[in-house]
Amino acid sequence: MTTGPWRVIPLQTGDAGDLLGEGMRLFDALDDLGPSLRWYRSDAPVIVLGRGQRNLAMVDGAHPVTTRFSGGGAVWLAPDVLSLDVLVPSRHPWFTDRLDRVFSNVGERWEQALRHLGVDDLTVHDGPAEARRRGTPREQLLAAVCYATRGRGEVLWRGRKLVGLAQRRRRHGAMVQCGLLRHWKPEHLLTRLGADPSDPEITRAAVGLAEVMADPPDDAQVMRAVVAAFAAPAGAC
Repeated sequence: MTTGPWRVIPLQTGDAGDLLGEGMRLFDALDDLGPSLRWYRSDAPVIVLGRGQRNLAMVDGAHPVTTRFSGGGAVWLAPDVLSLDVLVPSRHPWFTDRLDRVFSNVGERWEQALRHLGVDDLTVHDGPAEARRRGTPREQLLAAVCYATRGRGEVLWRGRKLVGLAQRRRRHGAMVQCGLLRHWKPEHLLTRLGADPSDPEITRAAVGLAEVMADPPDDAQVMRAVVAAFAAPAGAC
């Protein structure tokens, strides 16, 4: 089965709030836009909260805070995080009654692309989301940090999260927001949450591309590989 053609929107850089707002504008226009891959990168560090975290208690800090339109936990969005919106209209074969299926399809494409680029020891998380927002205080902290727990379709390197996913879904389609880490630096986010900035469990929960490869591919190489993986027939990469 082929899943293309995908419209590719070239890399955009700028203010994180503006970039996230543009993603929502494209999502609203999805019926006309069609299946699309949209790349972007923040030009300055910012903390981005998930849609359900608007009331999350945070202490004062040096970096701004904004909110995205998809669910999940907070992320540290810096210039070394490459982001991708995967826009899937309701007529696309990936859009089914199974809410998690689009996550799996997106994660499999990321895994294929990264393997093509020479990243070994990858898996796609195929279990349920691990975040427990109504659990113990410890579980709530882990759930508050996107890369501290694993969700369906997320790409792991030796069990540590490398590509994180979050979804916004409406009747006309779905948008999966993806983030590829180059470095995992949770201390800024943990400090704003009033937690231990060197928390060992959270520090070990994720990893960056530059930390698993001696000579990691640049953004252009990653984008080409991911676009090719999305365009290929299932199982062809």
